[in-house]
Amino acid sequence: MPPLADVHLHYNGNQEGVVDPEEAIAILKQQNVKLAVVSSTPPELALALRNAGGDWVIPLFRPYFSEQQRHRWFADRTVLPLARKALASGEYKGIGELHLIAGLGPGRKNKILHGLIQLGIEFDVPLLIHIETSSERYFIPLCQQYPKARFLIAHAGGLLDADQMGNLLTTCGNVWTEFSARDHMRYVQSPIVDDNGNLLPGWRKLIEQHPQRFMIGSDPFWPVEKEMAMEEPDTGWLHVNDYLDFHRHWLKELPDQTRRKLEIENAQAFFRHQGQ
Repeated sequence: MPPLADVHLHYNGNQEGVVDPEEAIAILKQQNVKLAVVSSTPPELALALRNAGGDWVIPLFRPYFSEQQRHRWFADRTVLPLARKALASGEYKGIGELHLIAGLGPGRKNKILHGLIQLGIEFDVPLLIHIETSSERYFIPLCQQYPKARFLIAHAGGLLDADQMGNLLTTCGNVWTEFSARDHMRYVQSPIVDDNGNLLPGWRKLIEQHPQRFMIGSDPFWPVEKEMAMEEPDTGWLHVNDYLDFHRHWLKELPDQTRRKLEIENAQAFFRHQGQ
């Protein structure tokens, strides 16, 4: 099984009772994951996973102290000082996952959003951004305003198709993306593969055009619900093998050099870490 970087992991409070940190690390090792990027609610749980696994586990600072903050972090004045403290500690190597949801917020002029991007630039760390929108034009003004920021767009844009994602990558050279949750269990309304699990032509062409801009992730979140209370167990870690096996299937279609880039090399370059 080829080595893999999983750049979209969570270890949240409602997952602790399903798998402990050591069990989560064992699942990643079973998949031959050599580099893992994790953000958590609350954020200190990302450090628990790093402590269980070692420095090949890269913690990001996610400014969600409860699941409800997913939709209101951008109104919390404590976020910026806490983010600065977290990054200054050296324990956290990036910011995110941040949810930007059209119609819910934050607006593109939100001071906390801009402050987090500025902290990413100041500390020279990337930002993992989840955009939930029907158009790539929603994010383009931000990536153009901050050319020194490094943005990793979660879920290959989620609802975006290959043409839309391609426009975002072409317009903003400081944007990368990853395919977590674009699988047979989540985002089924915007597939990247056909009924046989083969990569759709538009996505294959886009990868060929930008082979250094794509990565792989699992996003261990299940069941899929719009609002999930933190007291409800999240069993996503029990599906990590399913999520990553899905991506390994279509990755086999790519030329070896391109496949290796998506599997691990792009993540190693982006996060500046070789992994284990």
